[in-house]
Amino acid sequence: MNPSNKEVQLRKTCQLYAYVLTCLDKEVPPEVQECAQTNDFDYLIDCVSELSQTLKSFESETFERIVNNKESPEARELSQWWEMYQIYIPLD
Repeated sequence: MNPSNKEVQLRKTCQLYAYVLTCLDKEVPPEVQECAQTNDFDYLIDCVSELSQTLKSFESETFERIVNNKESPEARELSQWWEMYQIYIPLD
């Protein structure tokens, strides 16, 4: 059976969160790493809150370096994710 859109999006969010943590030289928790790397959709976690809180906490220089890095395909995906997040979950 094919994964649902929600499953695909949860996996992508874990991948983006792992990218951000790696850029910050932080350890990627094993559960995030497993969710991001496995092809088994039975083990998915929801990293939306963690990723959004991390991005909200960035100073402008860090945001530019990680999210607006035009040379990184992950940064482009992260930028698109962040735009969609702000549309559907308005920031305070």
